[in-house]
Amino acid sequence: MLADWLAAGADPAKMTTEEVRRQQNLLAVREEQAASRLEKLIEERDTIFRRGAATRSVALRRVLARRHARVDADVRASERELTRIAKEVAGLAVIRRLLKENTSLSAPGDCTPLLTLLDDASASEDEFASTLSAALRGRKSADPTDSVAMPSPPVLDVWEKLDRGEIASVEDAQKKLEKR
Repeated sequence: MLADWLAAGADPAKMTTEEVRRQQNLLAVREEQAASRLEKLIEERDTIFRRGAATRSVALRRVLARRHARVDADVRASERELTRIAKEVAGLAVIRRLLKENTSLSAPGDCTPLLTLLDDASASEDEFASTLSAALRGRKSADPTDSVAMPSPPVLDVWEKLDRGEIASVEDAQKKLEKR
């Protein structure tokens, strides 16, 4: 969606807030589908792992190990896809905001750096959105005063603390989130 627009030359003069909103809606559906697929793959990978742990048959464990490896690769690919979609969502939000503000936009020129950021799993949504905003405004790099970064939802912080062991259980994490 956004990548196709960038690859096609990215002419912001042809974008309207209505068109961007339509693209956001389509992308929201794609995001839900990708998230659902990822959840199913993670569940399948966990089930395969548990089956392998429960059996003592070496032959069956080899088969399950191959299945696990295949599903694990699918999980990683699905995570990359979901990360890319999230960046596209952030990019469309920036475009819509700039159009609503009647900001004078120019074609970003060479879109290769933007497409590279879109595909780079280590690049954040905020980094992509800031770079896109700067490019559409005709700047070479993002201006720190133009930050489009949005604070992460509190649930992300709680989940990260749970991952690091700072919160003992899921129940404690939910209680902590409800207190906010």
